Amino acid sequence: MEHFFELPVQYKSEELLLKGRLVTFAYSYKFYVVVNGHELTFERDDEQEFRVLNEYTDGHPQIDPELVAQILAVLQKLQSV
Repeated sequence: MEHFFELPVQYKSEELLLKGRLVTFAYSYKFYVVVNGHELTFERDDEQEFRVLNEYTDGHPQIDPELVAQILAVLQKLQSV
C-alpha cells in the first residue's frame, strides 16, 4: 500500500517541500523521497534508526550529505510522535 505526502525539510536557510511516499509491506515500511529528481529510499536499521539505502547511485549526481541528514532527522522526529 502506498501513501503520498510532502516532507518539509529545513536546508541552508530554506524550507524545502519534498515529495515522498510511504510504502508498507507485511511487517515493515519504507519511505521514498524525491531529491533533485532522484528518489532516495529510507528504512529503519537494526537499531531502529533511519538509514538511506541508495544515496549515491552510479550515473546520478551526488546529493549533499547535509540534506540527507536533515531528511533523516525529520523522518526520525515524525516517527517519534
